[in-house]
Amino acid sequence: MNKYSILFADDHTLLRQGLISLTQNFSFIDKDRIYQAANGREAVNFVKKTQPQLIVMDVSMPEMNGLEAVDAIKNQFPEIKVLMLSHYNNEPYVIRALKAGADGYMLKDAAVDELQDGLKNIIDGNMYISPDIDQNIIAKINSNDDVAVDALDILTSRQRNILQLIAEGHSTKDIAEKLFLSVKTIEAHRANIMDRLSIRDVAGLVRFSIRVGLIEA
Repeated sequence: MNKYSILFADDHTLLRQGLISLTQNFSFIDKDRIYQAANGREAVNFVKKTQPQLIVMDVSMPEMNGLEAVDAIKNQFPEIKVLMLSHYNNEPYVIRALKAGADGYMLKDAAVDELQDGLKNIIDGNMYISPDIDQNIIAKINSNDDVAVDALDILTSRQRNILQLIAEGHSTKDIAEKLFLSVKTIEAHRANIMDRLSIRDVAGLVRFSIRVGLIEA
C-alpha cells in the first residue's frame, strides 16, 4: 500500500496536534512525513519546499486564509490533494473553496471515520463533500445555477490579502512591513478596496470579511 505525506494547516495548535495524532493510525499515511503549518502563508511556503502529497487546510486562518492558500498551492502544484476543514456549512463557503481548487470540504465536527474516508476519496481522485452539506453543490457550480456571484471576485489576490490583514486588526504600518510594501501603497490599496466594495470605513470591512469567511467572528 502506498503511504502519503500530509500537511495540516490550522492556526489552532491543539487541533493540529489532535489531527496528527489521529492520522498517525491511518494505514495510508506515512508517519515520518506528517507536517504542520500555523497559517496559510506558512503552508504555501512549506509546500514550495517540500510538496506534501496531501493537505488538510483550515478555511479561516490569520496572515493568509485557507482559500487564498489553496488557490496559490493549486496554481503551482495541481497534483497535491487538498481537503478543506471548516466550521461553516453554508453554500458560499463551500463554493469558494471548490472554486479555489480544493478536492474536498469537511466540517470540523466530523468523526474520525469521516476524515479517513474523505482523505481516501481525494487520494482516489474523487471529490469529497461532508454529508451535512448539499451534495448537489458540485452540479450547481458546473451549471452556474443558483450560485451567487462571490463579492470577493471583484478584488485582486493582493487586495484580498490586504483586506484580511485589515480585518484582523493590523495597522497600515504592520501590513506594509509584512508585505514589503510602502505605507502609501497599502493606503492606496485600502482606498481601492473600499471603493470596489462600496464600504466607507474599516468597521464595514471587518463586517464584510466575517460575512464572506475571510476571518472568524
